[in-house]
Amino acid sequence: MSPHDILYHKIKKIHNNNGDTMSNIKRYNIFILLSTLARNVVEVFSSVLLYKMGYSLKEILLFFTILYLTGAITSIISIYLIKIIKPKYILILSSIIFSGSFYYMSIMDKTFTNLIIFSIIYGLGAYTYHTIRHYYAIKSINNHERKEIGSILIYTNIAIVLSSVIGTYVETKLSKLILAIIVIIISVLAVIPIFKYEDKTNNNKIKIDKIEKNKLLFFICEQAKVINLSLQPLYLYLFINNTISYVGIFNIIMGISSCIFIYFFVRKVDDKKYFKYLNILFCIILILKLNISNKYLVLIIALFEGLGIKIFEIVSSENIYSIKEDTNIKGYLLIVEIIFCMIRSIMCLIGYFINDIKIILYLTIVLIFIISFIKRDNKV
Repeated sequence: MSPHDILYHKIKKIHNNNGDTMSNIKRYNIFILLSTLARNVVEVFSSVLLYKMGYSLKEILLFFTILYLTGAITSIISIYLIKIIKPKYILILSSIIFSGSFYYMSIMDKTFTNLIIFSIIYGLGAYTYHTIRHYYAIKSINNHERKEIGSILIYTNIAIVLSSVIGTYVETKLSKLILAIIVIIISVLAVIPIFKYEDKTNNNKIKIDKIEKNKLLFFICEQAKVINLSLQPLYLYLFINNTISYVGIFNIIMGISSCIFIYFFVRKVDDKKYFKYLNILFCIILILKLNISNKYLVLIIALFEGLGIKIFEIVSSENIYSIKEDTNIKGYLLIVEIIFCMIRSIMCLIGYFINDIKIILYLTIVLIFIISFIKRDNKV
């Protein structure tokens, strides 16, 4: 068969699906844009909202501990549900639960029991989403294409910028009930693009494969970045400027700088060659942020943090999605999500006993720094 014939058959295959020319990665990008927008409208401010309700740092860290424990259990349930329910329907259920969790937060009194209930509902809504999100990402990315991973991160950051703008407005102008309705509508709309995915592997057995040592170590240490980002809004609120709008502006600047970096430099920077040095620089930026109190200088830090966090997340995404062709995807995601959630839960529990947000953030930076020296082998 000639090259022209091969090209013809490939084009024909693309157009075959009822005239649908949209690739899976494009569908996934629209899904990730809308779903991230819906969830981040309130998710990015969750620690600050709990603090404003009167909860202490220890109680907020306990909230995250229970949230991630719930996430570990929910991830297991979600993976096994894929065997009997199409993932797209699990996402719709996730949207309803997630929206309900924030409505519950808006009406709950400040009690320890309510905090526990909220963390469990939130965990159910969040991790029925995250597990399925990774499932679709792996099915969408062709041969570990760096360009496709970059496009996912661009759409994610566009959503983060938009959600920070909307979230800042909503928190000051609209009721929490209206917010919950907005979240559920956008979340359900987000599922529409992936309704044309073919899920032919639903009945496959779930097989747990061993994860490479270096990849496992990377997974463990990178959860420090998640904890750092989860506590960052609260740190900004407590030590820099105690307004929701300032937290939103910080995230907007960070998101815009991330998009610029990914769009212009993601294919030009050799992360295998330079990641060590860029990540060390990222750690220095995080340390500077903890030692500057001027709110305008901190916004300049946000610009550079946005660049650093995206370098990190590109490598992190490559580490997650670089799997062998014969890997059992469901089994792989099952063990990955359990590792993620359990490590985060342990970190938050340690933070609960430390009870000092600056010390906790410094400890997360140490783990992020260690990642600089972990060897990676991202062959698919």
